[in-house]
Amino acid sequence: MAVALALGAGACRGRPGGRAGYLAWGQPGRHRAGCFHRPRAVGATAAEVYVIDATGRVQVFTHDGAYCRGWALPEIANGTPTAVRETADGRVLIADTHYSRILEYSPEGELLRQWGSYGTGPEQFVYPTSIVLAPDGAYYISEYGMDAERVHVFDAERRFLREWGGLGEDEGQFSRAMALDVDAANTVYVCDTTNHRVQCFSPGGQLLRVIGGVGSEPGRIKFPYDICLAPDGSLVLCEYGNNRISRFDASGQFLGAFGGPGRGPGQFNAPRGAAVAPNGFIFVADTDNHRIQRFTLEDLV
Repeated sequence: MAVALALGAGACRGRPGGRAGYLAWGQPGRHRAGCFHRPRAVGATAAEVYVIDATGRVQVFTHDGAYCRGWALPEIANGTPTAVRETADGRVLIADTHYSRILEYSPEGELLRQWGSYGTGPEQFVYPTSIVLAPDGAYYISEYGMDAERVHVFDAERRFLREWGGLGEDEGQFSRAMALDVDAANTVYVCDTTNHRVQCFSPGGQLLRVIGGVGSEPGRIKFPYDICLAPDGSLVLCEYGNNRISRFDASGQFLGAFGGPGRGPGQFNAPRGAAVAPNGFIFVADTDNHRIQRFTLEDLV
């Protein structure tokens, strides 16, 4: 059973910055709802934002940062998840990275199912980092660790279908595949993090194109930790190494970026997660500033 979180004496929220639609909320805190200790995983729906921090709490907010509810994950001694998503039917999918499994919850925090175990076999995981339920009903999971630098694909009944990847720098290989997303055509976009690029694949694993390459200039990438698709089909990248958010179109053309190191509005300190809601709001887990920042797609042009 999930353990509910008690709301403390007022959620810890920031004040809007100078950007239209901008909002920030959170401050350092391990127990009080609305506060964070190194938030990392973030997911967004049409009305809510899910955040998981290093205390192993799942906290749910409105788009305006108002605390709604929360629960605690079953185990956190080994580490905490790197990704959270909600499916169209309302299930909350969590890549429980350091426990080599997938957790499925109801929106209220009831644990519905867990699957996976430690290993490099076709139905096992080492460090699963991200999970997406694709339009065709398949589950796509990115993974790293040992010989498991790969993309894993399961059918709607969670039966293994295929995998691709391998450790390396060549095209089609990965070095710490930290996140993925899948578009309406089932094109798979993978953050190949320590190779400083995004690789794009067909549903069967055929390499289509590569985006980025190491650097800080426009169109280059440094340690992309998360990727999410915007409503218009563009790609939003959370760049841990550049302390910024970048945007590309599906073909890989650079569209814009903002950010930089710091604590002010629109600045970041080691951001590790991002999510885009259907209305175009972008939510960033500003990890070492212990807060969530909200922007709009118009900030990335």
